Amino acid sequence: MTRKRVDSGSWFSGLAFLIVFGVLAGFAGYAGHVSALDPPAELEADGIIVLTGGEGRLQRAVALLEDGAGRRLLVSGVNPAVTANELRNSADIDADLFSCCIDLGREATDTVGNAREALEWADTHGFDRIIIVTSDYHIPRSILELRALMPERTLIAFPVASPRPWENATAARRWVLEYLKFAAVFLRELARGAFAGAPE
Repeated sequence: MTRKRVDSGSWFSGLAFLIVFGVLAGFAGYAGHVSALDPPAELEADGIIVLTGGEGRLQRAVALLEDGAGRRLLVSGVNPAVTANELRNSADIDADLFSCCIDLGREATDTVGNAREALEWADTHGFDRIIIVTSDYHIPRSILELRALMPERTLIAFPVASPRPWENATAARRWVLEYLKFAAVFLRELARGAFAGAPE
């Protein structure tokens, strides 16, 4: 009886070690990949989508629109309590540019919602090539969610630099939580692909 308990304890300890090691190794790979992301040197697309929620995202997306990288910009996930004028003033956006070429999506409350807004907007305007602007740590998951709904479209990731996880505790927490969310979405899409390819 004692030996069985010892064997069981060793087995669970070994399993726990493997899980922790796998998570740490996965996060190290994720952090290394994200930290090496650079904005594309040349950008040309039908439209631009910025996912709200991170510092500098909207300003970067507006600059791309001003430079002619896309014809229209969707700001996805705008707080319903924020007025159009408040949003325009917060990013110092030219009034004419704002009225002609910027659309506000107010339904999305998470990345899945962003993907749904993006799909509806892209369908409405017939856009096939789209630049996605969001924080660098959010790029892997956002692209996965968007591709899940828009597999036939070309999505160009434009990462906005953010503090690295080794710079402060807030950044470390943000990156770890985002990695766990990314891993869950990655496994979900992997399972979908496996089931889709399974014989009926």
